Amino acid sequence: MRTIAVLTGTRADYGLLRGLLREIEAHAELELQLIVTGTHLSEAFGRTASEIERDGLAVAASVPIWSGSDDALGAAADVGAAIPRYAQVLARLAPDVLVVLGDRLEAYAAATAATILSVPVAHIHGGELTEGAMDDALRHAITKMSYLHFTSTADHRRRVIQLGEAPERVYFHGAPIVDALAALDLLPRAEVERRFGVRLPARTALVTFHPAAMDVAPPEQLVGEMLAALRAVDDLHIIITGSNSDIGTADVRARIADFVAENPTRVDYVESFGQLGYLSAMHAASVVVGNSSSTVLEAPVLGVPSVLIGDRQRGRPLAESIATPRSNRAAIEGAVRAALDRPATAGGTDIFGSPGFAARVARTLADHEIPRPPRKTFHDLERNVSP
Repeated sequence: MRTIAVLTGTRADYGLLRGLLREIEAHAELELQLIVTGTHLSEAFGRTASEIERDGLAVAASVPIWSGSDDALGAAADVGAAIPRYAQVLARLAPDVLVVLGDRLEAYAAATAATILSVPVAHIHGGELTEGAMDDALRHAITKMSYLHFTSTADHRRRVIQLGEAPERVYFHGAPIVDALAALDLLPRAEVERRFGVRLPARTALVTFHPAAMDVAPPEQLVGEMLAALRAVDDLHIIITGSNSDIGTADVRARIADFVAENPTRVDYVESFGQLGYLSAMHAASVVVGNSSSTVLEAPVLGVPSVLIGDRQRGRPLAESIATPRSNRAAIEGAVRAALDRPATAGGTDIFGSPGFAARVARTLADHEIPRPPRKTFHDLERNVSP
């Protein structure tokens, strides 16, 4: 048996990892060790570990890491404190592989701890670009600490190889969201309304906004422009979901709370829908607005028009259904109005591969030779120019 530790720190990555967790559980040659951390364990962010509990997945370790501070100094201190906590858990569990997804600070800290302990790391969603956030640097750093790579597009695979990773260790297995959408039986509109206490009239915007330290403007300014634009579309109902625990989240959450309180007849707020609820609400919505990765991934796959705010997702592949207005209220308002008039087109992009991501990754985790320690050599690209 090969033991596979999988780290989940947010509602978003858990939704993407759920299928893989089930696949590892069912695989005859793999044993799952689930590590729950990050905002899953925070009451302020909806304690989304309850969703894992409802799914019946056994948790090998729960690792609280966030102090509650949302400034850069506090985040840096939290990451520094998280590394030895993850190291202690990894030393106890002694997994053969640690799987991390994406680019968040908890993934970076866990990959750092694993690297120091010579635990091989497998990284999902490497090679991507988000130039408006520090996540870009964190993601590439995790790539260099990882032995196996599971990318969501062929271009992302090429970029991981460009970073010096050997092609035989870099797999284009597609995006996990494609599996999730293929497996989910989305809730009907009326059930979403009943279960979450929201309203979903014909013209509804589903909104998620996360602060990004390197965006085109301070996050409180961007969220202010976005909310003003949404309010200007007077026949639009608005459903807003909770922001991540990123640097600057307190100011963003305060502005959103004020907006919800000032517009009770037009705005609903849901801290966390969970994956099924969120994608069901998205499918029923007329437009998706914000700077979440779901604006550029899930929305196009579902065929729902979206309006991307700021530079947080800059560098990701963008489907034709995604509008990228300038970051002022007039431009955002115009983009939202245009999106509302655009017909939905299911299956907006196929660059993220076909269903079967979880099975492909589980098979690779079971079959690929993984040395201990995970020693690797830098893969140089062919020289195209003279010195």
